Amino acid sequence: MLYKILIVDDEPAVRELFEDLFKGENCSSVSCATGEEALELLKKDKFDVVLLDIKLPDMNGLEVLKNIRDIHKTLPVVMITGFGYDEELIAKSKQFGCSGYIGKNMPVAQIIATFKQIVKTARAKGCL
Repeated sequence: MLYKILIVDDEPAVRELFEDLFKGENCSSVSCATGEEALELLKKDKFDVVLLDIKLPDMNGLEVLKNIRDIHKTLPVVMITGFGYDEELIAKSKQFGCSGYIGKNMPVAQIIATFKQIVKTARAKGCL
């Protein structure tokens, strides 16, 4: 196994897509639908990377990201969005330590390439 990934998205189809995608990359994954569930999982278990949806039912992704930083200062967190790139949101999430972005509508090859680049950068910084 290369990496253990936490996938946080309220859409079951998106969670399944990412689980299948990263299983093909020899990664294991755990998924959940809310920010609260994600924070509980992060307190109990060790993950190498978090894929975090920006829009969640209980709190937005930025709130979850801030809370993750309280628990894990350097854990790579990749924001996932189906809404395109919002420059203001990108700036805010980078302030809170977001490692990068993946669009849900990106081609599969681009999602994997983006993920690998983010992980490579995190490893170079000593975060993995």
